[in-house]
Order: sequence, then C-alpha cells, then structure tokens
Amino acid sequence: MRNLKLTLEYDGTEFHGFQRQRGLRTVQGAIEERFSRVLGEPVRVIGAGRTDAGVHAAGQVVSFATSRPVPVERMAGVLNAGLPGDVKLQSCEEVERGFHARRSARSRTYRYAVVEREAPSPLLGRYALVTPGPLSVSGMTVAARPLVGRHDFRAFQASGSVTMTTERNLMRLECRREGERLWITAEADSFLYRMVRLVVAALLAVGRGELEPEALAGALATGEAPAGARKPAPACGLCLLRVLY
Repeated sequence: MRNLKLTLEYDGTEFHGFQRQRGLRTVQGAIEERFSRVLGEPVRVIGAGRTDAGVHAAGQVVSFATSRPVPVERMAGVLNAGLPGDVKLQSCEEVERGFHARRSARSRTYRYAVVEREAPSPLLGRYALVTPGPLSVSGMTVAARPLVGRHDFRAFQASGSVTMTTERNLMRLECRREGERLWITAEADSFLYRMVRLVVAALLAVGRGELEPEALAGALATGEAPAGARKPAPACGLCLLRVLY
C-alpha cells in the first residue's frame, strides 16, 4: 500500500464543513467520492483539520492509502479532473507509511479576513467579514498578547465537541491592517472547536470598543467567555492557510 499526502484548496461557502456527514455536501465526501471512482477502490481520507461549514482552505492537507500504481506526478491532474470547481488539489506526494495528516501535524495556521467598509460587499463578503470601521488594531494587539503560549482555552471553545483537554499552545496571534483590510492570523499546535472564530469575535469586540483589552486575559483566567463575545465570528472570513509537519 502507498501512503499519499495531498494539499487542497477550497471555497467552503457551499460545503457543510470538511468532515463527511450523511446527506450533506462536505469536502471529505466530495473528494472521497471522486478518488474512489477514479482509483476503483474505496478511499477514506484523513484531514489535518475539520473546518466548519463556510470556512475556506488554501492549504488543507489530507492523507490516504491506496494500492493503485498511478504515478504521483500524474495523481493531482487525474483526481482534479472530476472534482467540483470549489475544491481542487494543489499538490500530491508519496510519504512514509507512518505519516498521518492529523496526528503528524506540528501546527496549523488560520487567517481571518476583515474588511472595514460601511456598505456591504457581495464580492468581498464571500471571503471576509465586512464591517464598519475603523477598528482599533492597537487595542486588538494588546488584547491578543496574553493569549500567546500554552493555556487552557476552555473560555474559547464552543459547545458540541468532546476533547481530552482544552489546553492548547497558541504560537502566534497577530492583527495587521492593509488599507481597508484587516488580517487576524493564529497558529497553534491544534485548535478547539470554533476556537479561532471565538477569539476573533473577542478581538473584534475590543477593536470596536465594546470590550477592554484585558477582558481576554481575564477570560483565560476564569474559563468564562468574555461578555459580548460569546458568539463565533462568521465563518466566511476564516481560511486554513497551512499545516506544518
């Protein structure tokens, strides 16, 4: 058996998330159906991250085992031919048998896009949160600093997920403005359910002056979500940028 590692890019707008769900259109379901048909054998892929409904990816990684001898340099082209337009392979490589897209990952990086604009945007609104500005990036930066490091992030976990521990190592959390665009980038060993979107919601509340910057550090200490930031930021602005191994 060969073990293949593939990097995917997808527009998550029309998907009910990455993970396969009966009766719903998902990224995993779409690629498994295509791969199984082309390779002539059942294929089950392992994803590096289970992105939510509406979340995009520029660097999602999946792995799967196959007995088929299709040359690796042709694999991406062969598999892409029948995939829908909103999900495509960017690369394919053969890896050692012990490689596992999820367990072998050292970190995952997500980026959240915000556009400061008074009027709604039918184009930008598909891939970013369009919101009136200006947001205080300096205040958001101050609020973000105490979250970097290994902490218990139970205050930034949505209900509906079972996990062994809520401790995570958040290696980077940055807020950066480019014109009317604001980028919030988070890198961690792994993330809790909707953790990035809940952190973003809290940072945006700080940026709008609805929360003091110290509120996020206080949430870490108490384990309680900050008041006024208990609803995740909209999925449209979030993208899984890359996974490092």
